[in-house]
Amino acid sequence: MTEDARVPGEDSVGARASASLSDLAYRRLEEAIVTLSLRPGAVLTEAQMIELVGVGRTPVREALIRLAQQGLVEILPRKGVAVTAIDAIDVMAALDAREVLERLIAAEAARRAGPAERSAILAKARAMREAAQADDVNAYMRLDKELDTLVAAAARSPYASRAVEPLQALIRRAWYFFDRQVDLVPAAQHHVILAQALVAGEPGAAAEASDALMGHLRAGLLAALRRD
Repeated sequence: MTEDARVPGEDSVGARASASLSDLAYRRLEEAIVTLSLRPGAVLTEAQMIELVGVGRTPVREALIRLAQQGLVEILPRKGVAVTAIDAIDVMAALDAREVLERLIAAEAARRAGPAERSAILAKARAMREAAQADDVNAYMRLDKELDTLVAAAARSPYASRAVEPLQALIRRAWYFFDRQVDLVPAAQHHVILAQALVAGEPGAAAEASDALMGHLRAGLLAALRRD
């Protein structure tokens, strides 16, 4: 097909498809890293990454650039990709920054979320509680990420949302690494309380619930560090 014979909108459709595959590669790789299916320090070739996520080279490369920017992998020229190590000091520093951003996002979501968004947020938090009660760790953590995405969208605060995303991934990975499964049910309840404040449209209560959740995560991680 010549340049002049292209179907209108064809380029934009192709761009959307490419972005969709890149997002798919990112989600699959991030989940593998966060849940420790890809262990800290592991080195993989690009071919292994492509086989793992099941999409082509370009989407995988785009996903890896994003993951490298977030500090989850290090791209090694001519060698492959290394999954970054977990450092306790970095984890606590990330939690400090995340606490401030999460408070802002929670308050803004309470102000700005629409009715359908509020319903979806509460349903997701309740699903997290059900997964916790069933001791389904992977389902819980997948729902946790989905809830974060819903709240971020409702907040209409793109800069804060982009800033907090890598911190959320880092804390989730630390949670797995330090074996915090005992936190499932109480952490899920904190999420439900936060969701209820968002549904009620109470920014102050949402900010307080966010602080309580971050405090719970901090206490659990500190306890794990002292144990180790």
